[in-house]
Amino acid sequence: MARLLQWPLGVRWNRWKALNGPQSIGSSASTSIGDVTQSIASPFGARHLQFSFPPMRGVKARRMRGTLTALHMGANAVRVSICDFDGMSRADAGMALTADQQNNGLPFGNGLSWSNGQNWNLTKPHVKVSEFAAFDSTIIRLSDTFWGRQLGMGDMLGFFPFHFGLYEVTKVFGNGRYRIWPPLRKAVTNTDYATLRPVLAMRLLSSNLPDADRGPVFLEGLTVSLFEVFDYDLRDYFKD
Repeated sequence: MARLLQWPLGVRWNRWKALNGPQSIGSSASTSIGDVTQSIASPFGARHLQFSFPPMRGVKARRMRGTLTALHMGANAVRVSICDFDGMSRADAGMALTADQQNNGLPFGNGLSWSNGQNWNLTKPHVKVSEFAAFDSTIIRLSDTFWGRQLGMGDMLGFFPFHFGLYEVTKVFGNGRYRIWPPLRKAVTNTDYATLRPVLAMRLLSSNLPDADRGPVFLEGLTVSLFEVFDYDLRDYFKD
């Protein structure tokens, strides 16, 4: 049975790009008089993403090296939490924070920090799903809280609990209804929440080995290409 790994703590990429996206199906039988082939949206297509990392050494290099080995060239998968570098600011997402809270996070309710002196890291608020949407649906509806009615073209989101998928808004209908791509990998109900920090389960592209050089000081030039494991496949085959 395949395994689902945790992303190594503290290892962050500084560049990423999409290697695949929405697909269409063309039919030569649908060619117009002007010799234009009619195309329709394809229900297929998975996320293929490439991540590049800054130079690293020591603990981070070891943990990343071990993770890549444990992925066994696509046999296992890893959780990947997606950070949208162009995503909403905390203020746009509905959070009212002081400059100190923005920079240093928040303590516990009693005003104390963790034993290492650090506060809680701030995450953007979650928004409740307000309408059932079936598996493979491309229309969702969110409640009127925080950023639930503020999304626009190109905003990225995901869902939780127990939902692996990265979705992008492609149309705004109003009143919290959005068209998304790709279609939902799992149904959502009014007990689920939307998040601006979606999580994917991903495997190595077996045809594309991780690329890196270990120089005298740093592990440099690490680039990793991964592709999405669908939520339903993950639950069936990645239980070890």
